[in-house]
Amino acid sequence: MRPDDLQTFIAVLEAAGELSRVRCPVDPELEVAAIINAICKGGSRGQALLFERVIGSRIPLAANLFGSRARLAMALGVGELSVLAEKIAVGITATGAKDAALALESLVNSAQHEAVYIDNAPCFARDVSACGLDALPALKSWPGDGGRYLTLGQVFTCHPDTLLDNCGMYRVQLLSRDRALLRCHPGSGGAEHLAAWHARNEAMPVAVALGGPPIMTWLAGMALPGGVTESSFAGYLSGCRLPMGRCQNSRLAVPATAEIVIEGRIFPGEEHLEGPFGNHTGHYAPASPAPVIRVDSVSMREAAIYPCTLVGPPPMENIHLAQLTESILLPLLQFDHPWINDLYMPPESIFHRAAMIAVAGDCCLSLEEISQTLWATPLLKNARLLVLLDRDVPLSDQNQVYWRVINSGEWPLPQRIDGHKAVLDARSPAGSRRVEPAAEIEKKIHRRWPEYGLNDML
Repeated sequence: MRPDDLQTFIAVLEAAGELSRVRCPVDPELEVAAIINAICKGGSRGQALLFERVIGSRIPLAANLFGSRARLAMALGVGELSVLAEKIAVGITATGAKDAALALESLVNSAQHEAVYIDNAPCFARDVSACGLDALPALKSWPGDGGRYLTLGQVFTCHPDTLLDNCGMYRVQLLSRDRALLRCHPGSGGAEHLAAWHARNEAMPVAVALGGPPIMTWLAGMALPGGVTESSFAGYLSGCRLPMGRCQNSRLAVPATAEIVIEGRIFPGEEHLEGPFGNHTGHYAPASPAPVIRVDSVSMREAAIYPCTLVGPPPMENIHLAQLTESILLPLLQFDHPWINDLYMPPESIFHRAAMIAVAGDCCLSLEEISQTLWATPLLKNARLLVLLDRDVPLSDQNQVYWRVINSGEWPLPQRIDGHKAVLDARSPAGSRRVEPAAEIEKKIHRRWPEYGLNDML
């Protein structure tokens, strides 16, 4: 069963024994986040959480919903997450396109996958603009945070000229009932749209959706090629067109089954200090100016639930979302660059900061060519560290990776450093011979093991 909205997803998790309800009153300032942090670090089996009584709000709060591969599979309605990557790999090959971006556009941008727009979308059932952002149980998560944040919002914008939509996951700090701050990093779709609107000296419409189809929450954090919309990609992966509802104050559209929708505008030159923000790096992102969202309206569906995620030192829920993104984008990387045999991003690197890459033995590109190629990809463009390894290295085994790196035939390792980014080449030197047991002897001792009188089987 594929859940098409947050409330259905929560019901699926509860039926599977994956959800814990917290029924006592809890404080959204630090207390809720401390509970989530303890759960993410291994407490209470890492359960998804539903806080039923958050002090200062009538809205329940859900957290850690995507905190395991099993729950992600439930969210996307598949038995195994690997089937999605396989679907993409087969699909893009069948298009006959020359590069992955064009192949994905060809695959996804068809009428059968486009969003369908409906009237009377459930997400607009209740107008709570009188209370505005004060109605939300948004968290202050860490003692040094500059305020309360929305951390799992899908931020919808569009380009003023092309009208191409974008959905991104950017942090939003709440200032008051009708003002918030939007932190879009340079190079993101939201930042590009904001610059285009302000170049025309016009306010940019923005809508923040919370909840809706779980697949859209995940896709909001993925860097897709420019010609692919998140809603169409969701339709392709799920096999079902995504219902969307037009916003009340702009041409923007949001998932019709979203729990909460915030609509507003960002005027040119209007900024306010945002942060500090407790980040996944283990340090606070320092306070700096960010664009102000003037909130025009806040709407909710009936019996709305507020979803959030805790950002902070790993392990956290975002690790599982990052690993799914990695597996989905790997076929696109390999389509353009067949010499990439495999890729692994350690959980501690949080999304895009480091990657171990298995390179085919017949790859004849120079280190400079490899590094330029990898840093040009959406998945690895911000990676601080790339480590190139032989195809037989188990990339997720940190002991093996370290052993190969420190014992590489050449030392210091061949490397390329570009500003704050580095590539290390830990592949075996050409012509080197590996120390390995003889295959026939391995078979023999497995066969004769019981005769040796040793306790444990191999």
